[in-house]
Amino acid sequence: MNSELHVLIIGAGLGGLTLAQGLRKQGISFQIFERDASAEARGQGYAVGLHDPEKLFGGSLPDEVFSSVRSSCHLLPLQLPSCLAMFFPDGRAGYVTDSPETPCLRAHRLRLRQALARDLDIQWGKRAQRIEEGEDKVTVWFEDGTHAEGTILVGADGTFSAVRPHVLQKPNSEVLEVSTSSTLTMGECRLDRANMESQLQLAYSCYVAYGPDFILFSGLNRVSDDGSYGDYYWMMVESREVGDDHWVKTGTAEERLRKSKERIQALNPKFRVTVEKTEVEGLKKVVAWYDALIEDIPPVNRVILIGDAAHPMTPARGEGANHAIKDAVGLSKLLAENKDQPIDILRQKLDELQRSLVSEGNQAILLARQVMAKARQRERVEKPMVWGHEVKIVDEAVPLPLELK
Repeated sequence: MNSELHVLIIGAGLGGLTLAQGLRKQGISFQIFERDASAEARGQGYAVGLHDPEKLFGGSLPDEVFSSVRSSCHLLPLQLPSCLAMFFPDGRAGYVTDSPETPCLRAHRLRLRQALARDLDIQWGKRAQRIEEGEDKVTVWFEDGTHAEGTILVGADGTFSAVRPHVLQKPNSEVLEVSTSSTLTMGECRLDRANMESQLQLAYSCYVAYGPDFILFSGLNRVSDDGSYGDYYWMMVESREVGDDHWVKTGTAEERLRKSKERIQALNPKFRVTVEKTEVEGLKKVVAWYDALIEDIPPVNRVILIGDAAHPMTPARGEGANHAIKDAVGLSKLLAENKDQPIDILRQKLDELQRSLVSEGNQAILLARQVMAKARQRERVEKPMVWGHEVKIVDEAVPLPLELK
């Protein structure tokens, strides 16, 4: 281990874990802290699409960790490639499928996080409360009364980052914006083998379908170990702005589910399955999406932000996790290349990287906003992109082949 450089990582999500593994491979000293009490303290979210994993991780992970990442596909034990479909209002369909030409991996988020956490000593229940940057160190104090000291600190703690307010010197409430394009209803259901197969023939991983005044996203989260059922989730996004008194925001779970099942009748029956199979217990709380364009970030001293802490973005284009991982890979490589440099030079390198990460993230945020605006206005998108690849458009959808054991 390098005896001089010691990195404090706040947040054990996908970005923080990727950074920790990159530092571990490079022999750089680090500690990683997570505010949750344990890995099972809260839901891990849904499956995540990774753009070309080989390129994304760029050789930054230990070999055994990257092998585990490749095994986190949400379709296992089914031997099917990750695949997203889009069903447009004009009857066309579009697909992106994992292949040598368009490599991608839709990973089960918990499996992916477990893979990236391999052999790491994560300190759980550590909610950052205060950060102080000095001449020779940075110190973070946690709510439990403990503290840690390091050379630099990395805020990898997501949209509602506890580190960001220290960097920007303003609370998250003054930074984050509620996306006006993201009023939605959301639910989960479990489909038996027959119903799962009907959905797999539409898209192995997930699909988007357009209703008259809403957009439906339906996705497979995971398949049971014996392949007998699949856990699905869906989001119905409003195609227009709604007031605070709209049923999406004010209705009970029963009312929102009933309304969703009524509205889904406007779609072809094959697209209705996940909503129609949802019970009231499977309806999730009303969700709002947040993003933020951080334009004026102060020069880096000893604290740098990555992932949604640096550029919080909505799931509209499914790019948040990819940017977090890309940020972490870039930071781990920079630290490896400059670990013996004086702190002034390291600060300069970190500041250049920070501004690059924020700029690239802001571009992705603007694209996500544009995508949602076009979708709401039902504008035709000539060359849509998914998972880092251009969607292959066909004039008419056809059932995908299934060869399941």
